[in-house]
Amino acid sequence: MADTEPPPVIVDIPHGKLQDEPPTVEEDERNTDPASEATSEGVEEKVTPSPQPPQDQADMLTPTASTPTLAVPSGDDTPRTSEFFETANRPRTDSQSTAATTATRPSTRSSLVFVVAALETIAASKDARRTKKLGDSTAAALAAIKQEGDPAHINPEILFEPLQLASEAQTVSVSITALDCIGKLISYSYFSVPSEPQGDNAEVPPLIERAIDTICDCFQGEATPPDVQLQIVKSLLAAILNDKIVVHGAGLLKAVRLTYNIFLLSKSSANQQVAQGVLTQMVGTVFERVKTRLSAKEARVNLSRVSLNEKANSEESIQEGMEGSTQGVDGSEVNGDGEGEDHDPGEPSDKPVDKHTGPKITLQSFEQGMSFNDDRIHDNAPTLVTRIKGKPGSRHVSGHDASPLNPSEDEDEEDEIFVKDAYLVFRAMCRLSTKALAVDQALDVRSQGMRSKLLSLHIIHTILHNNIAVFVSPYATISSSSDHDPTTFVQAIKQYLCLSLSRNGASSVNKVFEVSCEIFWLILKYLRVMLKKEIEVFLKEIYLAILDRKSAASFQKQYILTVFGRLAADPRALVEIYLNYDCDRTALDNMYQRVVEHLSRISSTPVVVTPMQQQLYQEQREKKSNHIDWQTRGTLPPSLSTASMSMPHEIEHAYPPEYAMKQESLEALVEILRSLVNWSQQTMTENMKMPKVDARSSNDDLRVSMDTRGYTDSPIPGGDSGTATPLVEDDPSELEREKKRKTALTNALRQFNFKPKRGLKVLIKDGFIASESPEDIARFFHKNDQLDKTALGEFLGEGDQENIAIMHAFVDQMDFTRTRFVDALRRFLQSFRLPGEAQKIDRFMLKFAERYITGNPNAFANADTAYVLSYSVIMLNVDQHSTKMKGKRMTLEDFIKNNRGINDNADLPDDYLRGIFEEIAHKEIVLDTEREAAANMGTIPQPTGGIAANIGQALTGGGRDLQREAFVQASEQMANKTEQLYKQLLRAQRRTATTLPVSKFIPASSSKHVGPMFEVTWMPFLTALSGQAQDHNIEIVRLCIEGIKLAIRISCLFDLENPRQAFVSFLARFTNLYNLSEMKAKNVEALKVLIEVAHTEGNLLRESWRDILTCVSQLDRFQLISTGVDERAVPDVLKAQIQPKTPVSRKSLNVPNTRRRQPSHASNIHYQADVAEESRSTDMIRGVDRIFTNTANLSGEAIVDFVKALTQVSWQEIQSSGQSESPRTYSLQKLVEISGYNMTRVRFEWTNIWQILGAHFNEVGCHTNTNVVYFALNSLRQLSMRFMEIEELPGFKFQKDFLKPFEHIISNTSVVAVKDMVLRCLIQMIQARGENIRSGWKTMFGVFTVAAREPYEGIVNLAFENVTQVYNTRFGVVISQGAFADLIVCLTEFSKNFKFQKKSLQAIELLKSSVPKMLRTPECPLSARAGFVKETDHASTIPKQPSRQTQEEQFWFPVLFAFHDVLMTGEDLEVRSRALGYLFETLVTYGRDFPQDFWDTLWRQLLYPIFMVLKSKSEMSKVLNHEELSVWLSTTMIQALRNMIKLFTHFFESLEYMLDRFLDLLALCICQENDTLARIGSNCLQQLILQNVQKFQPQHWSQIVKAFVELFQRTEATALFSAAATSSYTPTNGTRSTSGGKTPRTETSSPVDLQLSTPSEEATPDNALGINGLAAPRRPSLVTTEPEASVDHQMPSPLPKRQTQDLEDYRPDNQDLQQPPIVVTAARRRFFNQIITKCVLQLLMIETVQELFTNDSVYEKIPSGELLRLMAVLKKSYHFAKRFNADRDLRTRLFREGFMKQPPNLLKQESGSASVYVSILFRMYHDTSTDRAASRSDTEAALIPLCEDIVASYVELDEETQQRNIVTWRPVVVNVLDGYAGFPSGEFEKHVDVFAPLVVGLLGTEMAPDVQRAVQALVMRIFESKLGTERVQLMTPIARSPRGSFGSPVLARRASRTR
Repeated sequence: MADTEPPPVIVDIPHGKLQDEPPTVEEDERNTDPASEATSEGVEEKVTPSPQPPQDQADMLTPTASTPTLAVPSGDDTPRTSEFFETANRPRTDSQSTAATTATRPSTRSSLVFVVAALETIAASKDARRTKKLGDSTAAALAAIKQEGDPAHINPEILFEPLQLASEAQTVSVSITALDCIGKLISYSYFSVPSEPQGDNAEVPPLIERAIDTICDCFQGEATPPDVQLQIVKSLLAAILNDKIVVHGAGLLKAVRLTYNIFLLSKSSANQQVAQGVLTQMVGTVFERVKTRLSAKEARVNLSRVSLNEKANSEESIQEGMEGSTQGVDGSEVNGDGEGEDHDPGEPSDKPVDKHTGPKITLQSFEQGMSFNDDRIHDNAPTLVTRIKGKPGSRHVSGHDASPLNPSEDEDEEDEIFVKDAYLVFRAMCRLSTKALAVDQALDVRSQGMRSKLLSLHIIHTILHNNIAVFVSPYATISSSSDHDPTTFVQAIKQYLCLSLSRNGASSVNKVFEVSCEIFWLILKYLRVMLKKEIEVFLKEIYLAILDRKSAASFQKQYILTVFGRLAADPRALVEIYLNYDCDRTALDNMYQRVVEHLSRISSTPVVVTPMQQQLYQEQREKKSNHIDWQTRGTLPPSLSTASMSMPHEIEHAYPPEYAMKQESLEALVEILRSLVNWSQQTMTENMKMPKVDARSSNDDLRVSMDTRGYTDSPIPGGDSGTATPLVEDDPSELEREKKRKTALTNALRQFNFKPKRGLKVLIKDGFIASESPEDIARFFHKNDQLDKTALGEFLGEGDQENIAIMHAFVDQMDFTRTRFVDALRRFLQSFRLPGEAQKIDRFMLKFAERYITGNPNAFANADTAYVLSYSVIMLNVDQHSTKMKGKRMTLEDFIKNNRGINDNADLPDDYLRGIFEEIAHKEIVLDTEREAAANMGTIPQPTGGIAANIGQALTGGGRDLQREAFVQASEQMANKTEQLYKQLLRAQRRTATTLPVSKFIPASSSKHVGPMFEVTWMPFLTALSGQAQDHNIEIVRLCIEGIKLAIRISCLFDLENPRQAFVSFLARFTNLYNLSEMKAKNVEALKVLIEVAHTEGNLLRESWRDILTCVSQLDRFQLISTGVDERAVPDVLKAQIQPKTPVSRKSLNVPNTRRRQPSHASNIHYQADVAEESRSTDMIRGVDRIFTNTANLSGEAIVDFVKALTQVSWQEIQSSGQSESPRTYSLQKLVEISGYNMTRVRFEWTNIWQILGAHFNEVGCHTNTNVVYFALNSLRQLSMRFMEIEELPGFKFQKDFLKPFEHIISNTSVVAVKDMVLRCLIQMIQARGENIRSGWKTMFGVFTVAAREPYEGIVNLAFENVTQVYNTRFGVVISQGAFADLIVCLTEFSKNFKFQKKSLQAIELLKSSVPKMLRTPECPLSARAGFVKETDHASTIPKQPSRQTQEEQFWFPVLFAFHDVLMTGEDLEVRSRALGYLFETLVTYGRDFPQDFWDTLWRQLLYPIFMVLKSKSEMSKVLNHEELSVWLSTTMIQALRNMIKLFTHFFESLEYMLDRFLDLLALCICQENDTLARIGSNCLQQLILQNVQKFQPQHWSQIVKAFVELFQRTEATALFSAAATSSYTPTNGTRSTSGGKTPRTETSSPVDLQLSTPSEEATPDNALGINGLAAPRRPSLVTTEPEASVDHQMPSPLPKRQTQDLEDYRPDNQDLQQPPIVVTAARRRFFNQIITKCVLQLLMIETVQELFTNDSVYEKIPSGELLRLMAVLKKSYHFAKRFNADRDLRTRLFREGFMKQPPNLLKQESGSASVYVSILFRMYHDTSTDRAASRSDTEAALIPLCEDIVASYVELDEETQQRNIVTWRPVVVNVLDGYAGFPSGEFEKHVDVFAPLVVGLLGTEMAPDVQRAVQALVMRIFESKLGTERVQLMTPIARSPRGSFGSPVLARRASRTR
């Protein structure tokens, strides 16, 4: 029916309608609003078959072009269009090639012969006879031809008239003939000449335009005969394809429109198909021409750029030189002299950047004020005609000749004409695609509306696909009407393109959705630079939203996944999406992350599918991959003729569509990983070599290259991208910062959504909210849509002042001016979710009402009305829509009644309330976000009414497909929402264009982004890959494993620890080696990949090595079990079960020689034979071996990671073996192996490796299972032997380190056999590799040292034997390697082994002999000094170890310290005394050469520490118990002290500087409580002085006297005066210790420092008595002393001083108050004893002074000044004792308190000190030597007062009560009297006045004979002197002891008092 010829219909068509009245753009914009566009395209034509196209076809847009769909053959005789359309009746052989040629008109006569034939046919037709005008004009034309001969020379008007008239004839054949002829004439460029007569008449259009009009007028709607339709299409194609006379503007659009209408309205499917093809070819040609012009323009610009650079022209020339020479379409150069004029290469892309300052996007932009103002670019723009030759008249603008002055401007203007054509065509197609469809058309794919939409979308797709160069070229510019600045093509068309996509992108129609997706993919691929913001909106609002929506059709999701799959394969696109959205804080979402998350979610969705369905899916996939479709070819779109269109019935898949989506998602994810790996591995140079999309210069080029073009190559945005989006540098660190900032914001928002207050603090702290002011916070809440509306509502509703202020600011920022109440309330409640609490709602409503009335003061009587009404509306909303509401719902009447009188006691109108009621009842107030979420989940019932209802009515038949309705409606809503977003975006851009910075596009160049990209998405990848890996389909598993491998690669490349560990450990788990019975082929695949990863990523695996090596260990176990070893004998590392007490014995891991036995029945493992076979395959074994052999190639860091992991696995194996006789040591063996492979590594690396290995051997060597230990020791020995082979240079200590484990093991094992094995390993090493041992000697001796302490004789003997052997044979080597000290330490330990005395004595002798041996060994530098052989020949050639120590420290110190160590800590007395003897013997023998520094060291570290016990017994009690200590003190220490004196005397010259130290030491001894020690100390002090008395210099005497002064001070019992129990004494049970006491100095310093308890320090609480001079914790201070009373002080009060007058002070001063009895506690007794000890020590000191200084040699040597200083101390001692003795009360109190068994006194001290004082001073006085004579006056001054005091005191003694005192003092008095009596006469007389009264006093006492004699002598002398009497015979003196009576009785009692 469609193809039969319809009867002619005569319709009166107003002529010229098409050209005169096309709708203007303004009309278009008014008329094409979606609401008014509902009329379908075919309606008008059906009523009046007018040639005017349906209105929507006037609304067209233009983008880029590339390959035309109909290939145009070149060559004169090739058939033209007809051959491409089967419907043509006859072939055409005479058509001219469309290729442009230089000829303007054919010259051959025969060329136009067809014109004559056509005219004759017309003349012969009935129509010519019927219509006079037609007949006449035909005849005229024929006559003209005959006359002229060649039709080509005739005025075209004469020929055109009959053809025009004939085309309107009713006879179809005539009409066709005319049309055919017109078409051919156009092809021959016949109508290019303007009509001459009306040259200047503007009203007559150009001939070509009229020719096109004529062709178009022949179409009478769908009633036009099919043949005519076909001929019209052919002729129009000829007109458009002609390259000699290019038709532009209205003519072009008419041709396009008419072809479009024929496609829509023709009833012939064949014609529809031809029309579709022709249309595609026309549009293709338009864009093809633009590309040609652009390439010419680029050449021009480049040419002049070169010359510009040469001439360095001024800016003006750059500005004006927008064009250079251009080429014609045919390739000939048209204008070659524009050389010097061109412009800066950056200009085209820079200009738009300056112009557009905001992200220009929003759907609104395509309907209201657009981003590109095209008011002047009308569809009825004049039909311009351009010709090829650049000669005058080549361009005709509506018949006018317009030749511009500047040829280059000329070219540019002409370029713009071509670009405008493309623009118009593209715009038209976009507008056509955005028409809204009526419901019936929307459901019928054959309807005109649907076909129109599909065709327009397909053409948009074809244009984009084939002509992307036009869109990206900076040279494709077009001027807008507002200003004449050029706008890039893509900026001009983007508003239409985006609107088209937003309207169709979410279409529920399969075919529409597909082609929209394809368009989106092209935008994403090629135009993402220019359409950055637009792409974001599409992704978020359409494509990702569809994936989110549960109810979305699976075909939509599948297609989106296909697009994502392509994106996944494009690394650059992926990285740029990440950079521009995920790293951009202004972006709507993290697009890259969302895409991956969606793919992961879909891939992880469980789908039930049978193996058969899986197979069918695979087969279909393969078919699809072999089938090339329009999407990828980009040539002809699929046929859209009605015949080929079919209803998209739901295809019954042979498998669930969810399964297909699941697999596609998985493939896309793996593809993304591939892309990321590729991108990360590319270098920058390769990156920049990628091909740019170039402007094609001809159709042929394009056709050739069309299929070879790489579709995955994204364009590289560069300087020449025609974009208004500025490009910024790809700076990874900056972007990383941006991304971190964005992530911080996301985290802060997440925190807000969880805990609003905490989140708000974070947002303010991190600077996302400017300040804490409520306005700033509210502004942020408004701007940010990621905030959870519920959390926001709760926060704003809180009752705190702060929250209320923020809520008020929040509402104040909303503007409800001129808004309906319910709309305002809806908007208000969209901004947050209203909380459920009444008080909160109340606060919100109050504020809302206030704000609403502010904006609408006339709305209600007052704010109260708004408040009540808002509350009422909310209640109504809940009542009508809440599912929780049970019972009757509110009616309209109820609602009206509830709101009575609320308007200031008046009612609101019922109609108004009814309107509110109905609106709320029909449309719930609900958050959009909640509705969307519910819709996505498929839970919300779609609202009734609206589109869904219409669809329901339109559908014929009974039941409604509710799901489909919901789906269609969701798609509509999505489209509307996207459109709204665009509108808002555009508005926002326009508002902020001046203030906001441009959203820049970042082109990807760095590979560093891959790390952060993977870091944000690794979890979704892992989820998807790990989930799908469980599939049974091996192909899927392989894909997952490949993905995991890629993921590990990325993690390793960018050192992302968490993902690396996650993926490797998943892969390790997936091998299933821990569950052998479940192990399948897919697990073996995983194992292979794991081994491969170990090879490829070895250097970067870090901690993940452990997972891999665990698997290798498990694999070894599997191999053993599968070869028949009992499972229980090979424990599972991962389970590490504790073995039973009786382990299963297994002799070896080898397979028995007999036939392979079945696994033991005890074993429960049943594994698959093929899997076991595979696990033992050669490849597997080689792969594993390669892991270990390749360790030699690992980096220094990686080998350390590897070894660390292997040791961990080894330990697991050993632990899992328990006490088995044949433990698992696979990894331990491997450790030894890899050590071998890595032997050649540098020492620096080996040191790090050995730190781990050594620690592991330490651990293993101390294991409880000896089998393990033996294996470890053996391994260690082998390794050590290997290491020993490598020569070690001096100064390195690697040998020392790698032998350390032997030392650790022998120290920590308790098994004798293991100790023995350690020793034997070392002995073997010494025997085999002794020559190579260097730093190893130290550790070897370390091991022998440990052995020396053992209580096992065998071990000790073995060790000693070997040490002796080394000592005897390798002594020189040991010395040269710096191990001498270690050897000595070793011998020391043998000496101290108490259990085997024989060995101890041997060792101490060996130690002694080491000194001469050392001095005779050439390697020892001391040997030369000692006078032994100097030539180096005798020394070994082994290089010496460098040392920082001095020679003494290196050689002398170790030996001396050894002796010291033995004498201090040895248990055997014999050994100890030998050590002591040898120590001092060695010092005395060899000490002469020691430098002072070394003596200092010896003193500090060896000599003084011997006596440390005197300082703190706790030091020694750590080493010895109490008994041993006593023995040690009484033997070793006393001997040591004597030796010290000998040493000092022997080396006086060397050691004299140490005198003060020796004195300190002796003082320490003297101040001991132990009487023997004190006496020996005193004795040694005397010896020291006596033996060196001749050598002392004055400074020495000063030191000696200072020591005495200090000793007197330290032994003065000052505590006596405060010892009585007064309130100042607080018993503390011996717990308080103080640091008041000072420690004796050990080093030289000024004499002052040595004073230990000087008077000035007495004020601080002293340690008990300061006897030892240190704060010993064992002697707590229990005394609070007052400042010490000197001789002149008064007696101290027994009560504390009264500090202040303010406190109550009513205690009577009477001392007879009753005292409570005092209990002597242990602490108090100790305290008393310490006081007594001090008193005794003071007596000892007095005795020492007497003994020493009465010695003639000492007396003679000591300077007088020092002696007097010493005497002052005695005097002080005397006064102290006298003061105490005089204080009877104190002594009585002390006695009462149990201080002593009788009242205490210091009589001996008082008399003794006085006696010594007097005797020495008298001796000095009588001494006539120079020194003494010089100080006689001082002596006299010191002597006389004390003598007077002594005698006076003696006179006062009571004969009866103080008899003991008299007896004690008598000898002293005698001394005084005798001494005075011996004065020379002058001095004697001077003091007679003093002594005479004393003698008189004495005469009054009962005198003993010796006193009598002395008095007698003195009286005699006085008489002699004063009276001149003669001397008489005196009494004979009584013999008495030289010490007088001072001394013994008290000391005899002393022992009982010492502790």
